[in-house]
Amino acid sequence: MMQSVDELARAITSLEPSEQQALIDKVAQINFQKGLHDLSEKYRQRLLAEHRLNVPSDEIWSELQHIREEIADDDYRA
Repeated sequence: MMQSVDELARAITSLEPSEQQALIDKVAQINFQKGLHDLSEKYRQRLLAEHRLNVPSDEIWSELQHIREEIADDDYRA
């Protein structure tokens, strides 16, 4: 594996700076998408474990609004 990583590094350094930047941007985009996918999967597993995977989205939004109001009331109490 290390040899292929070294070969890849050499190939990357032989690219033009603009191509290197395009590659860096593409890798960042792919990593971001993978991170979102991984987070989504963790959240899906959590909801499944809590038996809440099939709760309608309007119910979830209502719960989130209630939580938000509780936090605001607690943080901004006169």
